[in-house]
Amino acid sequence: MEERERQPYQRRLTGLSVVVVLLFLILGFNLWWLQIAKASYYSNLAAGNVMKTVTTSAVRGEIVDKNNILLAQSVPKFALSMDWTDLQKVNANWKDVVADLAVYIKPYWPYPNQSVELITEDLLVMIRNQQWKSYKKVVILEDVPKELQAIIAEHSNELPGVSIEPIAERVYPQNTLLGQVLGYVREISESEIEQFNEQTVSDDDEYHYTQGDLVGKMGVEKSYDTWLRGSHGVEIVSVDSNARPIDKETLQEAQAGYTLQLTVDSKMQRVVENELDRVIKDIQKTHPDAQAGAAVVIDVNTGKILAMASRPFMDPNDLIGTISEETAQKYFSSEDAASFNRALTGTYPPGSTFKMITGMAALEAGVVTPDDTFMDTLSSLGSPDVQSAGVAEWGGNNFGRVNLYSGLAHSSNIYFQIVGRRVFERDPELIKKIANEFGLGVNSGIDLPYEAEGNVPSPAWKKSYYKPYYDKKREEKLQEIEDKYAQLLASTKDQNEKDKLQRDKEDEIIQAEQEYKNNINEFVNWRLYDSFNSSIGQGANHYSILQMANYVATIVNGGKHYKPYVVDKILDPVTGKVVQQNQPEVLNEVSVSQQNIETIKKAMSEVTSGQGTAAWLFRDIPEFTGGGKTGTAQIGSKGTSKEEAYNGMFVAFAPYDNPQIAFAGVVEYGGHGSETSGYVAKAAFKYYFDWK
Repeated sequence: MEERERQPYQRRLTGLSVVVVLLFLILGFNLWWLQIAKASYYSNLAAGNVMKTVTTSAVRGEIVDKNNILLAQSVPKFALSMDWTDLQKVNANWKDVVADLAVYIKPYWPYPNQSVELITEDLLVMIRNQQWKSYKKVVILEDVPKELQAIIAEHSNELPGVSIEPIAERVYPQNTLLGQVLGYVREISESEIEQFNEQTVSDDDEYHYTQGDLVGKMGVEKSYDTWLRGSHGVEIVSVDSNARPIDKETLQEAQAGYTLQLTVDSKMQRVVENELDRVIKDIQKTHPDAQAGAAVVIDVNTGKILAMASRPFMDPNDLIGTISEETAQKYFSSEDAASFNRALTGTYPPGSTFKMITGMAALEAGVVTPDDTFMDTLSSLGSPDVQSAGVAEWGGNNFGRVNLYSGLAHSSNIYFQIVGRRVFERDPELIKKIANEFGLGVNSGIDLPYEAEGNVPSPAWKKSYYKPYYDKKREEKLQEIEDKYAQLLASTKDQNEKDKLQRDKEDEIIQAEQEYKNNINEFVNWRLYDSFNSSIGQGANHYSILQMANYVATIVNGGKHYKPYVVDKILDPVTGKVVQQNQPEVLNEVSVSQQNIETIKKAMSEVTSGQGTAAWLFRDIPEFTGGGKTGTAQIGSKGTSKEEAYNGMFVAFAPYDNPQIAFAGVVEYGGHGSETSGYVAKAAFKYYFDWK
């Protein structure tokens, strides 16, 4: 071949060689990029795609009463689920399995008009929605009926990867009994996950909350969540690059939660709730606004809560799973929201049930002896101006000359206003100090969330509470004047006009300062009417029913203020052994002398005997030897729409010697205490002491 003829072939050969070299260079570069430059990245990515850690839920612990009566448990309900691992291992055409499953579940599908084809599509969508978590089972139906369970079992060979499995459902078998104290559980929210995990870290708790966990939202379900929840199980699932599972291994079995044994006697709880319900329904005939109430029974020598009721009652079962708008309104947003624990979180003016505090303060301050008497007329308060700041005797009564015993027995407003005024003039903070020592107006630290603190009014409290408001109001007014006249003065050049504006400004400042002084004098400084109102449990006094019960317990046990509690023991769910037991804890011992405490206790016994305001209540129970105090607490101030509205308050204890239990109760808008919550106390005492 001539040179001229070979040249085209040589050029083609050369070009081909260049292309081959370039291809090898590109291939080599890519190999370098994948194997060397990005080796760490792809190595980590591959590792991440291979192993997945999956947590499995634990069975939540049970809650029982002091007699082991079941109050809350987790029971299995059966869910229809699909396991991707098993499904793809057995059947390459897994979509056929899904289609077959749709045929079987159609009669039980929540949408009865949906065709098998559409159900199949829905199932495929459910699988796709979980494609990046396909190592977890897809739950098709919850709470599967027995008929469908039998069908799935019968056709199990046709349905590889499809199974019926138990899942735990929280159930409260006593329904509304003790509802607000038990609380309820729901799935943890996104915001709670971070919050709860921060708490576990600070507690050195290795538990890690994840989406899907059930957590307590109120009551002991919330305060003892760390004991009740148990521990997650842990599985390692091997998955391919598409996140499809290949294999799995159980590293740790889920551990069931502990059992809580409460201090509450559920039978007494039922007695209290039933009587509270009966009384409210009965009083509605004359007091139609009466819809709600609360009651607490406490062991005076330990602080154990034996019963805690709040009406309207709450059924925690209603708050499991999806809840309707109507249910949400009933429990959370209505005026009488049933989830609101009135015994713990609600606060009420105590009315005359506060008079034991005033009496003890008067004895401690030495401004009166138990036998000193006063004429039970408004004029005993002092001059007409003083009388105008006071409260007349209730019901237009005149009990003649009254001392501490007869004053408490008759619930004399005049007597306690006279001695209360003397106390405030001798030691303005003494009544608050003593009330706080008996647990009023301070948190008790009970093992339940959302405890109300209440308030004991005093001169120092009034000043600290109201003065900042009026100080701010004064500053805003002065600034408003300053801004107003700065603008006016800037807009005029006439000196005479400027002088006039300046005088007007000074006048407005003087007026604002005078208004401030008037407000301070009227609303910040302690006034005589404050002393009178506070002495008889009105004014800014307000306490929880729990505090009222514990205050009576502290009187009759000799002055030991116990920390109340509702959980007695925490038990191992398998062995039943006690792993922790709450012990009675004395928060403080009061400064009131034993002699004065005994005097008040004796005066309380005269309320429930002789001519006392609650004597009639226990007249048919000869075994009763305790004491009590009635309260008809005015809800609104003079001149308001609730001026004539009263809560029925009642506190009591029994027996007189070596007292065992104390009671406090309220019926909102119920009127007289002995005629409303007094009946609830009577029912509780009859049950506890087995009186017929």
